[in-house]
Amino acid sequence: MKAMQFFFLLVVAISVIVIGCTGKLENSDSKEGFILEKKEGRILIVQEISQDTYNDIKDASSEALIDQGGLKLIWLIYDKVDQFQKGNHVMFWTEGPVAESYPEQGRAKKVEAK
Repeated sequence: MKAMQFFFLLVVAISVIVIGCTGKLENSDSKEGFILEKKEGRILIVQEISQDTYNDIKDASSEALIDQGGLKLIWLIYDKVDQFQKGNHVMFWTEGPVAESYPEQGRAKKVEAK
């Protein structure tokens, strides 16, 4: 009887671990924004703004926008930055830790045009 209980608990524990460790690219895990700059295998994305707000800031330099503050910005390392242009509205998924600097910095698992 104790062997059955142990086996049941083992199966439950393994199931929890497997379910908890599986990562999926789902829209609920995605973030979106507009590309402000492409540079040396990285893209600078501004998040949580509307198309109208992007149109208002698109001609400002990224340095000026960073100095100004107030925008949610993230630099992402991504192997396929050549697929994108400044101004593209994109969805992205990160992998690994994201540095909470300003702007944030991380590695993109996937980036796709919206």
